[in-house]
Amino acid sequence: MKRLLSLSLLLLACGCSSLPGDRSNVYELRREAQLAYTGNQDERAEKLLLGLARAVPNDAETWFYLGNLYARTKRPAQAVDAYQKALMLKTDDAKAWHNLGVVKLREAWAAFIQAYGVIPPEDPLASKLDELISAMEKLPLEGLSRTPKAAAPQEGDAKQ
Repeated sequence: MKRLLSLSLLLLACGCSSLPGDRSNVYELRREAQLAYTGNQDERAEKLLLGLARAVPNDAETWFYLGNLYARTKRPAQAVDAYQKALMLKTDDAKAWHNLGVVKLREAWAAFIQAYGVIPPEDPLASKLDELISAMEKLPLEGLSRTPKAAAPQEGDAKQ
């Protein structure tokens, strides 16, 4: 939330200068997006954040929050794309790098679980998959376990 507020101020200070007639509209759009995002109104937040991305396409912060939203709503491919756009604009954003890594780790984990579920136990790859899955389950990320409930990993661990 602090990052979104600071971004709002930054956008007002310099980012809106290219949109002289739309300053209040962009500011209002950002404020509404922030409220929807923090209020878990995901569908509304997505529409507003996409509107911001169209209005100010070089704003890394907007892409970061879109990535978080997509991760939170279990759309890892879109989350990866949004985080990568944020990182193209701001390569030193540690939180975006972290969240990108979390999403990719969870995708890899889900693929290993899927492979383990269909491979015959006598196949030599089965023991390698078992070792990989066991190692990943030790990572400090919620949702990485073999319980049936965790078959579709949660994305709530992404920093906001």
